[in-house]
Amino acid sequence: MGSPNPELSNLWLARAFNDQDVEAAAALYHPDASIVQVDEVHGGTTIARGADAIRATMAAYIGLKPHMDVVTHHTTVSGDFAMTRSQWLIAGQDQDGRPVEVHHHGMEVHRKGEDGTWYFFLDHPFGADPSWAVSRPPATV
Repeated sequence: MGSPNPELSNLWLARAFNDQDVEAAAALYHPDASIVQVDEVHGGTTIARGADAIRATMAAYIGLKPHMDVVTHHTTVSGDFAMTRSQWLIAGQDQDGRPVEVHHHGMEVHRKGEDGTWYFFLDHPFGADPSWAVSRPPATV
């Protein structure tokens, strides 16, 4: 399915989550995509690769009965690839019905499909989190 442009991909993903539609969420990913799984949702930070693993990853998010809010801070396009940086918040419930919030700053690489739509190709949902920042890079020698 994809989205018409990479600027809309994160919004379309949020809408799929909010509709609790696993198939719509998974369809936004390229069949060869990879996504880093989020510890708070998946119990670890392994990398899911390929359509089946992406679908399982989306099902885990949607299992939270989520409401997702998202903003795409910037998009850079070069040919058939694009990079976005997002900030997102999912509010939902864990398996015991307790409230859970997951909030991160993501980095995404998108790939334009043969049909002209854009698909998530590499997704690191917490790849731009401020907690990764250092006050100053180490000296280069």
